[in-house]
Amino acid sequence: MRPEARRLLILGIIVFVLVLAAMIAPTYIFQHSLVEWTPAALVGVALSNLNDLLGVFTGNGEAFEARFMVILVCAVSGGALGLCGSAYQGAFNNPLAAPKTLGVMAGGAIGALIFVVFLQDVGPQMPMLSTGSYTQAQVNAWLGTLNPLEWIWANYGQCLCSMLGCFLAVGIVIGITSVLGRGKLSNVVVIIFGQVFATAVTAIISFARYFYTAEVDAAGIDMVDQLREIENYTMVRDYSYIDLLIVILPIVICMVIVLCMRRRMTLLSFGDDEAAAMGINVNRTRYAMIIVCTIMVAFAISFCGHVAYLGFISAHLARRIVGPDFRYLLPASICTGAGLLTLIQYICQSGLPYTSPYSAGVVCSIVGPIIFLIVVLAQRGKGTSGEWQ
Repeated sequence: MRPEARRLLILGIIVFVLVLAAMIAPTYIFQHSLVEWTPAALVGVALSNLNDLLGVFTGNGEAFEARFMVILVCAVSGGALGLCGSAYQGAFNNPLAAPKTLGVMAGGAIGALIFVVFLQDVGPQMPMLSTGSYTQAQVNAWLGTLNPLEWIWANYGQCLCSMLGCFLAVGIVIGITSVLGRGKLSNVVVIIFGQVFATAVTAIISFARYFYTAEVDAAGIDMVDQLREIENYTMVRDYSYIDLLIVILPIVICMVIVLCMRRRMTLLSFGDDEAAAMGINVNRTRYAMIIVCTIMVAFAISFCGHVAYLGFISAHLARRIVGPDFRYLLPASICTGAGLLTLIQYICQSGLPYTSPYSAGVVCSIVGPIIFLIVVLAQRGKGTSGEWQ
């Protein structure tokens, strides 16, 4: 077995164990005295959670389904973002390329912003209650009165707007760079315009938050919370099995397509002229990769959240582990992305101060660069073949 394949196998086993541990390990551990968590207590909680996890597959784990779904969506979405990071870097042969730098996440944010500010009052609205809160049974009963189109909008309106924003943003960036390049996609120009677009969107969201902060009524305060979620939220919904199907199926299909293109990605890494001489249609390959990766990122961030830098960091970590060969780099990127986001989500559920299950986007922006810096410093001077030339 080649060293790259061996390292990939070990990485896959580690990520599988990590995902399983995130499902069965005790949550909110730091909200209790650490003295209470003896080895016997930890093992007891883990075994109880493992039994509940097995009950999910036999139909007897209703109480554990919510945690199982969150971790599963976390792993799939993280894997998608990690794969897109390596795919973008390979397609443009640039170590700075990532979902965030190409404007995909900014487009998702602006789509969600448009929904929150202009469209969330459009369509069916639940009748107001004197208590101001609803039980899940009341929500389900109201959803049962809607027709199919109203039901889709009530459940997935913001997700649809976010996905549409992803596609429009990529279309704008690619359209402008294609015009400037006379039909060709310039690596540097695409990344520059993606960064400019992302910066403009960040400014627009900040302005919207400032505007609604000036409103002193309750609706204005609620709007601020929703706008804050657009920038940093993750895992902010209770997932159903329909959600799992909507998220996982298209992402897995796109993953398979990208993995099937790994040979072309390897040839692109030699440069445009060399790849064209080897029979690769460079522009067509880049367009195909952008379309497939945009679909993956759109589904991941619309249902999971805007997890900044995860794709960028996962791609570079995978390159450090298995090297630049895309036969191993792409699967390794899936593993690193899935493992990182799962780990970060568990940290957010551990009860640490200033964290919550909904703050993984912020925590990723802090923990991710630290992990990346540790790995880079640990391999300093070793001359790994995964380095960009």
